[in-house]
Amino acid sequence: MISTWKAKNDGPQRKRFFVPEAMAHPAKGHIALWQEMFERYTRPGDWVLDPMAGIGTSLVGCLMGRNVVCVELEPHFVEPMRASWEKMQAHGPMLGATMGQAVILRGDARHLPLASADSIITSP
Repeated sequence: MISTWKAKNDGPQRKRFFVPEAMAHPAKGHIALWQEMFERYTRPGDWVLDPMAGIGTSLVGCLMGRNVVCVELEPHFVEPMRASWEKMQAHGPMLGATMGQAVILRGDARHLPLASADSIITSP
């Protein structure tokens, strides 16, 4: 039997967590999909790397108590990602979670400035 994953439109959450400038990115991951990946494959307190972060949808992991390192090559997406992170912090962590840390870096995924991470999750 094949299982199908369905999620509602994440437009309201995007408006809540992301600045309008972030919406210019052509490939935005669905927030509920990211939440599901964090829930299934990571634990609170883990350090999770997103080596091609785009607008930083993976930062929702911080709201779930994970520590997230976002690396993005394009400078015009890094600044909106930082602004979105500020916006997310204003909403605080998800129920029952402690806010995780975020590290946002401009860089090339082929040359990461990290020694290790507990998990690597990137846009599917």
